[in-house]
Amino acid sequence: MTARLALTSYERVFALDTQMVFEARPLEQLPWQSITSGPVLLLILPQVSSEVDARKRDGRLGQRARNLNRQIEPSIETGEPVTIVEQPVRIDLAYVAAGLIEWPSLDDLERDNGDDRIVAQALNALVDDPLRIEIMSFDSRPRASARRHGLRAHKPDETWLLDPEPSPNDRRVSELEQRVRLLQSSEPRLAISIRTVTEQPLLKRRIEPVSEEQVETISRKVLAKNPRAATGGFYPLRLNENTQYDEEYDTYEAEIRVRDIPALHAGIARLYSAYVVEVVLENTGALAAEHVTVELRSGNARLHARPFFVDMFGPPPPSTRRDYIGLIPNVSRQLFRPDRTSFVEQNSDDRDVQVEFRCEDFRHGRTHILSLVLELTDRTEGAAHIEARVTAGNMRGDVTARMMPAVSEVSTAMGELVDIEELEICMAPPMRKLIVAALEENEDSVTYYRNDGSQR
Repeated sequence: MTARLALTSYERVFALDTQMVFEARPLEQLPWQSITSGPVLLLILPQVSSEVDARKRDGRLGQRARNLNRQIEPSIETGEPVTIVEQPVRIDLAYVAAGLIEWPSLDDLERDNGDDRIVAQALNALVDDPLRIEIMSFDSRPRASARRHGLRAHKPDETWLLDPEPSPNDRRVSELEQRVRLLQSSEPRLAISIRTVTEQPLLKRRIEPVSEEQVETISRKVLAKNPRAATGGFYPLRLNENTQYDEEYDTYEAEIRVRDIPALHAGIARLYSAYVVEVVLENTGALAAEHVTVELRSGNARLHARPFFVDMFGPPPPSTRRDYIGLIPNVSRQLFRPDRTSFVEQNSDDRDVQVEFRCEDFRHGRTHILSLVLELTDRTEGAAHIEARVTAGNMRGDVTARMMPAVSEVSTAMGELVDIEELEICMAPPMRKLIVAALEENEDSVTYYRNDGSQR
């Protein structure tokens, strides 16, 4: 006959379920003194031992399974309990076998259920008094089953549980976040946003064309304001005289009548359908961004790197004096040499990029605002689409921002915007402040267009 384990020397005897092995803190670290002052015997039943052995190669639970097997090995060898804690309460651990289970008499327990098998084995454990055994589990099912069959049950305090471990998805997210932090420590971190200066919705102006009679009337007013000048003078001064003046004025007069004033409505609508957009670029990391490129696109509108003005009443008339400096194209821009930390307009190799800025050295902790002009066109309906993309030579990937400001199309009378009698502007265009600021800084930083859309 198999010897039965004596329980008389123990204040309490607990049969642990598998969850106590894997989900609670290590047995030797639990505050047993909080539930008893006497010696405690912890029993490992065959069902628990089998479930623990099945997890020895589990990536998450394998180490705990091997630790328990090492602790219980002396008890398996000798058949006697082994002490795992001496003070403040002595804790012994023992493996205990179970006798033959009469399952028909336990008709409310399922033979294939792990929790029910633990209860059945506890009822038939090879100890001198099985009814002294208490089922220790955080789960309600094994405790309820134990009590139905005359055994006591104990639920430990939730503080005995280990801190929740992250799920595989959570661990993957944590790994990716760690990689991102590593990349951020070795490369710059840029942020970009887009905003409109004018409140939305932005207005796309539609203006009725001027009649033939109005074209003639306005043309006469323009030419009267810019009459043909007399030419001639002393011989020594002819070096500075525009000898082609009469021919140029003839062309000017003809184009006022057939080119500029007939398209007056289009030029006014264009000037008053253009709005300032600000692209805010921030270096929020700890490193400077090198060779930064900011690309700006729009699928249904037109973007300009610089403010523009439309010569609504035609370009300036020709001068009787020849401006030799003016014959040198963009002389001020040729003399301009930007420093490494400035953002400078560039021509992009990508035909889809409408505006491009570059900067050699964008220092960390800095914020830079790029002002550009959004021109609403015939394709702009409902909302304008704007996309910004930032790359840097020492940064992996890119940073993008998108904006879709609302757009409303409105019919506007020409007289609300310009004074036809005085040939002056009545209402400032939306980008007036940007135009004035650009002119104060550099006259060449404003682009001039004629009413027909050609650049002057």
